Amino acid sequence: MSEMDRRGFIKLAGLGGGIVFASSLGLNTMGSVLDYANGYAGKKVEKDFFFVQLSDTHWGFSGPKVNPDAEGTLKKAVQVVNSLEEQPDFIVFTGDLTHTTDDVQVRKDRMAQFKDIVAQLKVPTVHFMAGEHDASLDRGDAYQQFFGKLNYTFDHKGVHFIVLDNVSDPGAIVGESQLTWLKADLQQQKVNSRIVVLTHRPLFDLYPDWDWATRDGSAVIDALMPHKNVTVFYVHIHQSTIK
Repeated sequence: MSEMDRRGFIKLAGLGGGIVFASSLGLNTMGSVLDYANGYAGKKVEKDFFFVQLSDTHWGFSGPKVNPDAEGTLKKAVQVVNSLEEQPDFIVFTGDLTHTTDDVQVRKDRMAQFKDIVAQLKVPTVHFMAGEHDASLDRGDAYQQFFGKLNYTFDHKGVHFIVLDNVSDPGAIVGESQLTWLKADLQQQKVNSRIVVLTHRPLFDLYPDWDWATRDGSAVIDALMPHKNVTVFYVHIHQSTIK
C-alpha cells in the first residue's frame, strides 16, 4: 500500500468506532491493521492466507461529533480494501453492520443500503455476522432476511471458523440450543485443529456494566478449552483489546 493508503486504512479503523484487522493465520499469528500497514502487504512471507475484518460500521448512524463522515466511512473502507495490491482471501463483517432503530422498515432499508455498498467489494467471498444493533430488537429476523444464518461455520485452508450469535437474545446470551450446536461441531474437530471463533460481544466479563460481556460466555470458553489452537475475535467495544 502507498503511504496515503496506509494512513487512510488506519484512520478508517478509528473513525466512528469501526474496527479493521488484517489477519494472517498461516503461522497461527494475528496481526492488527498497524502490522499490516507497516509492511505485511508488500512482503512475501510464509503465510497461508490473510483476511480483512471490518466491524461496527453502524450504517445509518448520525452524529457529527463522533463521526463527521458517517455516510462516507463505509464507502471509503470498501475503496481502500479494493485498492490493496494483494487482495485478502475473504472479508468478514463482525456485527453492528447497521445502527439500531425501532422502525422496522428503516431497519430493513439500512440493511439493504449496507448490502448494496459492500457488494462493490472485489473480494468474491464476504462473511457476515450480526451485532446487537442489527438483531436484538427483533431477534435477528430482519438480519436473517438479508444476510442469512445468525450462527454457522466455514472452513478455509485448514482453519475452521465458527460464527457465534450472542446478540439476538436481548439477554446477551448464547443460549443452550446454540451451545449444544457448538459442542457437536467441536466434536468433529481434532484437538489440534486450528479454530477461529468470531463473536460480537466478548465472551468474558470485560465490563458487564457497559454490556461488554456474554452472560453464558464461560460455558462457551469451557467448550473450547479442550482444543489447543483457538483464537477468538470479538468486537462491540469500539476499541482494540487483546486477552
